[in-house]
Formats: sequence, C-alpha cells, structure tokens
Amino acid sequence: MNKQLDKPFVEALPVLFTLMKQGHEAYFVGGSVRDHLMGREIGDIDIATSARPEQVQAMFEKVIPIGIDHGTVVVYYKGIPYEVTTYRVDGEYNDFRHPDEVKYVATIEEDLSRRDFTMNAIAMSYKGEFIDPYGGKDSVVNRSIETVRDAAERFQEDPLRMMRALRFTSQLGFTISTATFRAVQEYAYLLDKIAVERIAIEFEKFLTGEWIRSSFKHLNKSNLPKYMPIFSAHPTIVENSDDFNWEPLKGIEEAFAIFVIFNQELSVSSFSEQWKCSKKVKKEAEVLVKAYKMLRTEPLEWVVYQLGEERLSSFKRILSILDNKEYSLETLRKALLALPITSISALAITGNDLKKWFPDQKPGPWIKTYMDKIERAVVLKDLKNNKEAIEMWVKQWNQQEES
Repeated sequence: MNKQLDKPFVEALPVLFTLMKQGHEAYFVGGSVRDHLMGREIGDIDIATSARPEQVQAMFEKVIPIGIDHGTVVVYYKGIPYEVTTYRVDGEYNDFRHPDEVKYVATIEEDLSRRDFTMNAIAMSYKGEFIDPYGGKDSVVNRSIETVRDAAERFQEDPLRMMRALRFTSQLGFTISTATFRAVQEYAYLLDKIAVERIAIEFEKFLTGEWIRSSFKHLNKSNLPKYMPIFSAHPTIVENSDDFNWEPLKGIEEAFAIFVIFNQELSVSSFSEQWKCSKKVKKEAEVLVKAYKMLRTEPLEWVVYQLGEERLSSFKRILSILDNKEYSLETLRKALLALPITSISALAITGNDLKKWFPDQKPGPWIKTYMDKIERAVVLKDLKNNKEAIEMWVKQWNQQEES
C-alpha cells in the first residue's frame, strides 16, 4: 500500500495514523510533498490535520507548542520532529509576517488556500494520493513558481515571500511566472517592512542553490536589491554580479567576501553590520578577503597557512567565481600539506621561551612581534621548527636589529 512513499513519509505514518484513529483528518503538506513529486531528497515532514492543537498535544508523549498561537505544534516521534498544524486560514497581516488572527477551518482545501505558492499547496494522503486544488503538480511539471490565488495579496501579507520566490529559482531551477514576477517587481518596496535577519536567511538559501548563476539575473530584474542592505546604496553590486561565474556557495560569508573583493570601497564590517550577521560570519569573510589580496604579494604557502584546511574549498570557489583559474583545489591542498606547521600552536617554542632567552626585557608587544617573525620563517621553511635552531636564529636576528 505504501510502497510509493519515500522512507521519510513511511517513518511519519504512525503520526498520521494516531491522528486518524481519533477521528481526525491528516495529510502530508508543503515542501516535502513538492520534493517527492520532483524526486528530490525529502527534508522535514510537515503535517496538516483537522485536530486542534490541544487535541494533538494530548495524543503524543513529546510535543513542543512552538507555534501553538497559530495552530502549530512539534510532535517528536522516535526522535524525529514533525510540525503538525491545524487546518486554518489567516486573518490580516498588519506586521507583514504573522496573521493578526487565525481561524480554524474544516477542510484541507481551505487550509491549502492560505499557502504561498501552488507547488507548496499540495497535500498527500497516507496512500500517496494527492489533493491539489491550485494546480501545484502542473507547476512542478512546468517548473513554474506561481502564487496561490492573487500574487499581490500574497506578497502584501508577507513580503518575504518575494525573497522565497527568488530563493526557489536558485534551489529548484524553477522560473517565476510572468504574473507573479510582475507582482514581485511592483511590491518589492514592501521588503523594507521585513527584518534584516529574515531577509538574510532567505538570501543565504538563495546563494547556496544549485541554479544560483541564472537566479542572479532574476534577482537583478526583481527590484528587490533596491530594498536590501548595502545593495540599496550600491546598486552596481548586483548588476555586475551577472558577469560572475557563480556556483553554489557554502554560506553568506563567501558572498560578502566576493562583493568586497570586487568593490574595494566597501568593507566586510559594513556588510556584517548592515546584514546583522554573527561575528563568525564576519571573521570568515575577512579571512577570505585577506587571503585573496595576499595572493598578489605573498607566497602561496603563506596564503594557505592563513586559510587552513577548513577554508580551502571556500577560497577556491571564490577564485573560480571571480575568474581566477590559476590555482586548483588540489594545488592549494598540496601547498597546505607540505607546510611544516599548520598553526602557531605547532611551533616548537612559546612566548615563555622568549622570556627566558631575553630575561632583561620586560614582557610586552615585542613577544608577539618575535613570535610572528618566527612563525612566518618556519612556515616558509626559512627556519626549522626546532627549539635550538629557533633560539639561535632569534638571538642572531635580535643582535642584527640592535646593531
């Protein structure tokens, strides 16, 4: 009976059956159903049901009422979380994010009417049968992104849906339908109403999509960059990005690095501050930008040492996107593997050794200066990573500096 269902759906069937045994309807909905139709890997499983949230809570041992005000709870079954949402339609969206109120409804068809895009407005039963009142299956076949009902209404409810539409062009390789894209262009100004953090999440998903290169052209024409941090004040950034050899990025930090490298009047700090990103994102982007600039003046060994193994793939990706084909990933890795050390902690000495060798000097910035010089000399193989050799080299170098 369930042979046509993918494994994640089969694993979730007990949740559906528990709801159904209590006399409620229950269906798989959302992106998992869309991905099932496309033959893609299934991610999180969402479930829609006629049961009220408090009824769902009473049926399962572990339930987290994460969005109970809007009819959603998370059910844990055998360690796997499933979002279970009561059939509902939404009221007004005065905060451009959450409906002011939700109204529970009786049928799955009514519930599907509130969803963003037709490809996401398909329900699937435990038998693998589909309920598709808005032609979502046709949208999947035609690889088309279309809103459920009126696009203007959908985007005015939650303007972030416009970013989601662009994100899906990159993730799925779909094209936004003419009517829907016109609405994106017309209502792009509403993106101003959305928190930067929410825009950043969608933009990062956009950047990591398989079809990112063609999707930048959609982004460029969408008018959305006019209302995105940095891009609003520097429109040429996205305009010029059409010329890059884009490939799926690891994260938003790689994009920040690319934009700063290509637009030297900008800084990583300005991107991280205006996009309200974490310190980690800022640091990663700064290391990548610094390494790219080092390529002009520094030996490759010193560049890969600064990057470390964990950043080599990101760095190679940036080189490729900016049309620098001089270094392959294999070349970068060979250079890194050939290094005597891969971090300063691997040096044969510490700052305490320097204090012992120069007891007459008070501790201060000179210790870091010496350690930096030693580190570079060892990395570039001008000095063996041996305590005695380093001591002799430092004392000779120190005498030369003083004379």
